[in-house]
Amino acid sequence: MRRPHLAALLTLAAALTAPLLGAGPDPGMGVASAATAPGAAPAVRVIVKYKRHSTLMRAAPAGAAAASPQFAAVLGRRLGLALSDGAAIQARTQVVRGDGRLGAAALAARLAADPDVEYAVPDYRRHALAAPNDPLYAASPAISPAAGQWYLRAPDATFVSAIDAEAAWNISTGTPGIVVADLDTGVRPDHPDLAHKLFLPSAGDIANGYTGPFVGYDFIADPATANDGGGRDPDASDPGDWTTANECSSNTPAENSSWHGTQTAGLLGAETGNGIGMASVGRNVMLLPVRVLGRCGGTDADIIAGMLWAAGVPVAGVPANPHPARVVNLSLGGDGPCTTAYTDAIGQLAGRGVVVVVAAGNGEGVAVSAPGNCPGVIAVTGLRNVGTKVGFSSVGPEAAIGAPGGNCINIAAGQPCLYPILTTTNSGLTTPAANTYSDGSNYSVGTSFSTPLVAGTAALMLSANPALTPAQVKSLLQRSARPFPAQPPGSGVPVCQAPTATPQDECYCTTATCGAGMLDAGAAVAAATAPALLTASITPSAYSVAPGSTVGLDSQGSAATSPASITGYQWSISDGAGLASFTSATNAATATVLAATPGSFTVQLQVTDSAGHTATSRQAVDVTNPGPHALVSASALSVQPGASVTFDGSGSTAASGLAIASYRWLITAGSNIAAFSGSSTGPSATIVTSAAGTVTVQLTVTDSAGAQNSISTSVTVAAPALGGGGSGGGGAASPVWVLGVAAATLALWLARWLQAQRAAAVTRRPRRA
Repeated sequence: MRRPHLAALLTLAAALTAPLLGAGPDPGMGVASAATAPGAAPAVRVIVKYKRHSTLMRAAPAGAAAASPQFAAVLGRRLGLALSDGAAIQARTQVVRGDGRLGAAALAARLAADPDVEYAVPDYRRHALAAPNDPLYAASPAISPAAGQWYLRAPDATFVSAIDAEAAWNISTGTPGIVVADLDTGVRPDHPDLAHKLFLPSAGDIANGYTGPFVGYDFIADPATANDGGGRDPDASDPGDWTTANECSSNTPAENSSWHGTQTAGLLGAETGNGIGMASVGRNVMLLPVRVLGRCGGTDADIIAGMLWAAGVPVAGVPANPHPARVVNLSLGGDGPCTTAYTDAIGQLAGRGVVVVVAAGNGEGVAVSAPGNCPGVIAVTGLRNVGTKVGFSSVGPEAAIGAPGGNCINIAAGQPCLYPILTTTNSGLTTPAANTYSDGSNYSVGTSFSTPLVAGTAALMLSANPALTPAQVKSLLQRSARPFPAQPPGSGVPVCQAPTATPQDECYCTTATCGAGMLDAGAAVAAATAPALLTASITPSAYSVAPGSTVGLDSQGSAATSPASITGYQWSISDGAGLASFTSATNAATATVLAATPGSFTVQLQVTDSAGHTATSRQAVDVTNPGPHALVSASALSVQPGASVTFDGSGSTAASGLAIASYRWLITAGSNIAAFSGSSTGPSATIVTSAAGTVTVQLTVTDSAGAQNSISTSVTVAAPALGGGGSGGGGAASPVWVLGVAAATLALWLARWLQAQRAAAVTRRPRRA
């Protein structure tokens, strides 16, 4: 048999290895050249790093070729795409070019799923970062406050909580296609930084009833609250919300107009880069003012109607919204739990892909207010410039994230506030006057101003990736957040605790009290554009439960980017494991956890997709003990002196999962006429009375978690009433009758005594002999 010629073998080997090593383009695959043909879609670029021991790297020859990977043709054949090689970066890293039919993020996601690829990320074009030219943006001693818009700039040692909006703007400055609805007091449409950010009514809008100066709606049904001469109408301009003393409730002072909606609107979307005034987070997004607050606030009915309309949901008697919002900002709230009406509305908004951002509240460290405590919203706490919780902010496990809320530091009279939130406003004390900006003297602070910083960031995220769901936006905001600063040794500022009725001022945040961390706008927008997007999301059945209660956990908001899908779930308790335990499987889409003892625990969910990527989310849950219920029954409530009374406290109960650990009985009144007979530390106790009067006995029960509750029971001790003749009803005997009875008794006693003495004398008399 003849041996094949050596040259033929080499030719065959080259033919077999060329496709593997990507030595040249494959004409049959139509691989694009480095240059893009005229009229073709612009080329996209992806940075690809190959695994060290991948098939491609093992097949690469030693030497210069191994240090300059060029595997685009192989990858293109595997994916059925037209790819070409770009520059090599390292021995296992190169640029791969697509022909533009797939965007950079989508191409990177497809390449990242290849088993030979360690990672693939878009090769974005960057530009020199230029700060906005709005004069109030930068710090300057010539403006007030001198710190300018410190909260938008990159964080540093002084402004730890600043959100780094410039890094976000480097990716996206927003798009007019993303609308942010601001549910508030309305807006001053003539403010120079807002006038061009509102939708002017088109001919069709006017025909549909939008006759105001801009597209928006006033949902305040009560004319007195609306303060504009009528009820609901298509003009969301703010006429002012000033009040007189005692107008809203007794003992309330008079207040000037707040121009609150104009202030929040400025942070959301003030015109930026126009050389006047201020910069906003959303920059190029559009604003949709929805008026729901007037004199003395607003009703839930008006707020919910405004939420639905803002999202494009039909509202009875109101024309359809021509510009449905993707983000709703609610810088408002009030005491109480989340109601079913809010839950229903938020669910409808989520179904339309609308992100709802709500202020946690200004409750000075007490629980998050409604609707910030509703499932499905992004509740925002307020931070000081140094990253601690600002004193006025509410806290709780419902909080999703923290953002600057403004603080002054100095408190001396007459001194300007150092670090407020500068924004658009109006100078009128009652009705509108000159448009202006808040400053160090007329300053803006509150979670109302933390909220639009997060809502504006969400709008930038949706501008960069409109396909994001509300759950994904929340998850990415939390995952990209910077950690709260830790309490340094010896600090006089405490760590924030789970909310009670007791106020908490400045404190060091935890993930169970202030949210996942400090808002990082740049990282959040970058995360929104990252390839192979995978998000984990936890929706608990309750954020606060009693010991012994169960909490349902649902991962329904978790999502993977097509073509990948979620293939695995893993639940765990990442903090406070001794306070709760799972009562279900921990590897399914849902789970159930049993809360054991009071405190706060954090549940963690890790999801895995079909490409092997993982994502994690955490959710804090408060376990609050409502305390035991003391209950007492008495054997009698009215007795005579010398009688005993038994009290039974065995009917006392503790919260689910707990038990009554101890009983303590005390005589709190009448201890001079009664005393315990036997133990005073058991489920029951007995007293013995000795004289007339009132005896009060108190039972204090303590449950197995240390909580106590007391109850008191009173018993009347009275001597029996003496009988009497004659007509008339009962009642006290007269003094004359009492003296008569006493005299008769004494006479009878003396007679019997004399008789006894005479008998004794006869007995002692001597007898005759």
